[in-house]
Amino acid sequence: MAILLTGGAYAKTSQRIASLCREAKIPFLFASRRGDSTNSDPDGADSPAVRFDWTDADTYANPFAYSFPTGHVIRAVYMVMPPVPEPDQHMNAFVDCAAARGVKRFVLMAGTSASLGGPGPGKVWQHMVEKGVEWAVCRPTWFMDNLSESLHLNAVREEGTIYSCVGDAKVPFISSFDVGGVAFAVLTQPESPNRDYRIVGPELLTHDDVAARLSNALGRPIRHVNMSPEDRLHYMTSTLKFPAPFAGFMVSLEKFAAGGGEDYMDDTVEKLTGSKPVDLDSFIKQKKPIWT
Repeated sequence: MAILLTGGAYAKTSQRIASLCREAKIPFLFASRRGDSTNSDPDGADSPAVRFDWTDADTYANPFAYSFPTGHVIRAVYMVMPPVPEPDQHMNAFVDCAAARGVKRFVLMAGTSASLGGPGPGKVWQHMVEKGVEWAVCRPTWFMDNLSESLHLNAVREEGTIYSCVGDAKVPFISSFDVGGVAFAVLTQPESPNRDYRIVGPELLTHDDVAARLSNALGRPIRHVNMSPEDRLHYMTSTLKFPAPFAGFMVSLEKFAAGGGEDYMDDTVEKLTGSKPVDLDSFIKQKKPIWT
């Protein structure tokens, strides 16, 4: 069995899956719009890749024309939602294409708010169920990685501020490292998952808690500023330069959390990976140079 990873070599969860595939000696292939025959991922490892574009159905067959040196064929696909209008239409068409070429299992990366038959990923979820393929839906909570990337990086580093419209709601922040570990487990387990998995970190924290943890680690004050949803949307489009549809989606996720939608704990990560999830203090310690 070989695994197809959409999202390219720079998708954090795909990186983690690729690393675990190497350790387990499972062949894998990256699908990316760049389409290099070999992708050099951020870890410096060369990984096979083919050109793939969710909005171009002519590229859907490319992964299945790739010849693995081991003779393996693609039997499982990891799907990351593309940032395009109506992504479910493209993804469902690809599921049909891949299933016709022998793919047995599809693992969809969604989010906590995804629901069977709901908008976006929910429609892909429903399509997988109705098609009768082996399937799983990963529904992680908020990534710790957002603190060290475009959503919060500059504000933390340059202003000492975390902006949100979440208020004092609690979130069980998770690392992309652990989300990738769960995805790898359900991609490779012998039995068909046929279920969704909420993926959460080891503790429930408010954004004020997160700011306090950062303050302690960085040795300077970091504060959380709660905004109205309208001001948050304006900040994302004007300061972060997010496209309006994406900014609207991100604000909807923050409003979902503000209403208690992320206030949830379980032990899925430890059950599926055999290890406890990374805690926020450890994540901050690892990423500390980014904010200094």
